[in-house]
Amino acid sequence: MKTSNRNTLLAGIAVTLMHGIGPAGAAEAVTDEELRGAPTNTAEWLIYGRTYDNQRYSPLTQITPENVAGLRPVWAFSVGNVDGIEATPLVDNGVMYVSGPHATVFALDARTGRRLWQYKPEEPEGLGTVLCCGPVNRGLALWGEMVYVMTLDARLVALNRDTGAVVWEKTFGDWQQGYAATGAPYVVKDKVIVGVAGGEYGIRGYLQAYDAKTGELAWTTYTIPAPGEPGSETWTGDTWKTGGAPTWQSGAYDPELNLVYWGTGNPGPWVAELRPGDNLYSCALLALDADTGKIKWHFQYTPNDGWDYDGNNAPVLADVTIDGKPVKAALQSNRNGFFYVLDRTNGKFLFAVPAVEGINWTTGLDPQTGRPAINEAMKPKADQKTVTPIVPGLEGGTNWFPMAYNPDLGYVFVPINQWAMSLTSHKKEDIAYKPGQVYMGVDYKMHTEGDTVGHLKAFDVANRKWVWDVASPLPLFAGVLATKTGLVFTGDQLGFVSATDAKSGKVLWRFQTGSAINASPITYEIGGKQYVAIPSGLGGDPSFYYQGPKGGTVWVFGLEPLSAEEAYSGPWTGHVVPVEGGLTPVPAQ
Repeated sequence: MKTSNRNTLLAGIAVTLMHGIGPAGAAEAVTDEELRGAPTNTAEWLIYGRTYDNQRYSPLTQITPENVAGLRPVWAFSVGNVDGIEATPLVDNGVMYVSGPHATVFALDARTGRRLWQYKPEEPEGLGTVLCCGPVNRGLALWGEMVYVMTLDARLVALNRDTGAVVWEKTFGDWQQGYAATGAPYVVKDKVIVGVAGGEYGIRGYLQAYDAKTGELAWTTYTIPAPGEPGSETWTGDTWKTGGAPTWQSGAYDPELNLVYWGTGNPGPWVAELRPGDNLYSCALLALDADTGKIKWHFQYTPNDGWDYDGNNAPVLADVTIDGKPVKAALQSNRNGFFYVLDRTNGKFLFAVPAVEGINWTTGLDPQTGRPAINEAMKPKADQKTVTPIVPGLEGGTNWFPMAYNPDLGYVFVPINQWAMSLTSHKKEDIAYKPGQVYMGVDYKMHTEGDTVGHLKAFDVANRKWVWDVASPLPLFAGVLATKTGLVFTGDQLGFVSATDAKSGKVLWRFQTGSAINASPITYEIGGKQYVAIPSGLGGDPSFYYQGPKGGTVWVFGLEPLSAEEAYSGPWTGHVVPVEGGLTPVPAQ
């Protein structure tokens, strides 16, 4: 654990750098031991999912169901851009690191919101033409004295945590060929693991790991096997070369098993008859050896996918009881409409339940293997007219946004969207791969059903049942946070951040942030005070479907407001003295 305190850090912040105001002294290194020990490091949020198991569960206890109604804004920070925020902030030793649109990185005083430094990468002209879903970024990673970010043009950049200066950078994809990056890097041991976006542009997906200190490439694992490799028989001809299976989200890690768990996206083009076979390892969960990247096992949710049912969102790793027996499980709510429970030691299918109503792309899952029986009537064919309604639509059940798990209750809290869609195929002769151009072969349209689309649901894993459901008229695109005191935090497209009772589903608190929330909440503690933070700002996929106020703000809430002195504290704070002609700031000594 770190021994320095916030006052020590503030005492080192003394100079204005080219990126902003930053500490002159070096920040304490984030170590491998500290990342593995994150469950007991209650005050900070060091990993995308807070802990390697991706549970997004905080042991902090100051904010409770009894006092949460007293939460109020403590500070707010504008990222200066309205292209949409989808990030999970990180907090280490009193500093918040958060990414905004275009992979801009901010270091903020986590107690007052004061900007310490800012990094904004340059982007090549024309980059926007190969971005599927807006210039969003979902988060960062910490290790040593560095913070890592992936840029939209597929570069991994290591920044000095004190100044924001670039330490090294590596290009891991050719953006002109349709490769992009929007996820959070993932640090395991001394390696930074990155994935690629571009499933709609005919890429061949992969994961890469880089030495966290030097940036040297450690391993590469393709998510589509080449001829002769295991799984290559599930592709015909040269379809594997442009088959998609992107890795655009982050992952989870089990230190005991030394396995990294990573979801893969849809195959391409979307017209499945053009690439017959199961198309491994698209729409799957992969378990990889953390040291070598070798695939140890896989589970494919949607073989030969024709509906854009990405399986990218990272699983929650939890030790649960199934049929009276302890199981090391991986929990995942999929875009195909089912909630899955797998044995994370070997990938064995345990069970799945529908997360949405009216699923019709399949007539059911095999109870032993989990393999779906395809409803061919709902699978678009080349030159075919529109197929509708297909349930769920491609934005639901659960898209990329992360769920949370409370191990005390055994409940997982899942953001779900109840949507349908129409798919209209292009003519076969018009579906051709061209580097850097969209390679889908279909047009789609989303349809709402009824008065509600978004649903925050609680699922009791041991008893295999949904416990409660909080509905919203607009879709949910925000992540979820669970706390030991029995609270569940999330946001919605109406702009509200909310706290819900984990046992009953009763909404206990809401606050209007001014723009839709597509990001994920966190909680942390400084000076004995617990805070809840969430970025707000409409952008990305939701902005394709409806209009709303734009934004770009990181909101932080607490039970007590900052005093005037606390809000403007630090060695850079000047004081003013009366002089002839008015007030002149005098730097503090």
